Amino acid sequence: MITFGLLEAQEGKQEALMDLIKDHVKYLKEQPGLAHAYIGKARGNSDKVLVVSVWENEEAQQAAMTKLSSDPAATASFFQLMQLLKGQPDFGNYLVESITK
Repeated sequence: MITFGLLEAQEGKQEALMDLIKDHVKYLKEQPGLAHAYIGKARGNSDKVLVVSVWENEEAQQAAMTKLSSDPAATASFFQLMQLLKGQPDFGNYLVESITK
C-alpha cells in the first residue's frame, strides 16, 4: 500500500510546513507496518511538496490512521499543517504490487 499527499505551502510558509510534515512522519514511523516514508520538493517550486508512505499492507495503513486520528497531539499537528497550505491537498491511496525482481 502506498499513500501520498501533494501539498503546496502558502507563500513564506514552506519551512514551517516542512517542519510539521517531519513531525507527522515521526508519528508514522512509530506505527507497525510502515516500510518507508519520503518527502520531496518540486523542482523549481519549493512550496510544492510530495509526501509518500509505503506500508506493508492496507491493514497496517488503516490501523495507523485509526490510531493517529485518536491521538490528540498527532491530530493537532495535522490541523496545524493544513492551516499552512495554499488550497486543498491531494491525498491518495494505492494498492501496489512489485513488477521488478
